[in-house]
Amino acid sequence: MEPTNSKPFLSALAPPPDPARTWRRAGWMLIGALTLAALVWSVIGTETSLASLRRALPNTGDFLHRLWPPDLTWDTSEARPFSPPLRLAAAAVAITLQISLLGTALGAAGALLLGLLASENLTPHWMHHPIKVFLALVRSLPIILLALLFVAAIGLGPMPGVLAVAVHSLGMLGKLYAEEFEVTESGTWEALDSAGANWFQKIRFAVWPQTARQILSLTLFRFEMNLRESAVLGLVGVAGLGLWIENYRRAFDYHSVATMVVVTMLVVLAVDQATFHIRRRLK
Repeated sequence: MEPTNSKPFLSALAPPPDPARTWRRAGWMLIGALTLAALVWSVIGTETSLASLRRALPNTGDFLHRLWPPDLTWDTSEARPFSPPLRLAAAAVAITLQISLLGTALGAAGALLLGLLASENLTPHWMHHPIKVFLALVRSLPIILLALLFVAAIGLGPMPGVLAVAVHSLGMLGKLYAEEFEVTESGTWEALDSAGANWFQKIRFAVWPQTARQILSLTLFRFEMNLRESAVLGLVGVAGLGLWIENYRRAFDYHSVATMVVVTMLVVLAVDQATFHIRRRLK
């Protein structure tokens, strides 16, 4: 007796090919190919290669040698363009923290209102859609470009930094706040609505209790980001640590540059650790 061929039987039992799965696989392959092509295009356009990196190593080593050791002097008797960095560090740190704190507070206050109005479950489409577009437009502007525009408009000093941080925080936090508001449970909202509560009362008793911890955590995270950004804004004339780093660099005082960079790193690290522990307790 000849053995029975089971292949036709098994093929009949096999499920038919899923067109959706085939299209998904083709889509992922296309995305991978486009990503690879974009990376190759970027490498060619930026002329990045191991040879160019190897040629840059001597200059990098020379620059690091000029940075070391950091200037830790306190004496002002020596003739120099600027005071020793340690004499200026405390005031520079204070200004940088003030810019970050005030800018974050102003941005968060505006973002809280716009985030509520941009939530799809809290406002009608004609209201939340244009606000979401506005927040996206605000986020599209880099913070250093905002600072440059404010410096040109109102002059040098800390105020352009405060406004740049506030506007950029408004765009980012407004989006994040809205996303938190949109995932709240609707049961309490509906109960208050049936009881005749107004919009503000429903926000106070239905939305805010569910999102307060997340809102505070997001605000602290944004403050960390703003502190780092504020140190960079000195490149366009905003007061603070970044401005003194740029002043020392222009004076070719690289030892003082190193001191200010170390101070910046220590301040950012300290704030990062403090906010990390606070955010962990909020979870």
